[in-house]
Amino acid sequence: MYVNAPAQTVTTQITSTRTRPVVVRRVFFYRHHDRFFDPYYYDPYFYDPFLRAQREKWYLQEDVKDKKKDLAKHAEKFNSDGFLTLEEKEKLAKDEEKLAKAIAKLNKFNENY
Repeated sequence: MYVNAPAQTVTTQITSTRTRPVVVRRVFFYRHHDRFFDPYYYDPYFYDPFLRAQREKWYLQEDVKDKKKDLAKHAEKFNSDGFLTLEEKEKLAKDEEKLAKAIAKLNKFNENY
């Protein structure tokens, strides 16, 4: 017995694709950073020269204070055994040099203002 049956046919349809323009918007996230340099935030220290000078003076004074503290800490640590090695002497000399530079910066600032 023979049955005449057509084979299954598969039809494929070819479609053309079109590219559409995509709008990409950049999102601005506000991050908390130093507001002294933020152009979108009104900061009196940025616009007022007197306040800027006061801020600069405070930073220089804090730098001198930190350098003195480091020198005192290292001197106490190195002198605790009663003997200074060559490396310790170099470290103390470097700390004294940093302190002298910080004091010179502060003195130069005070001369100008």
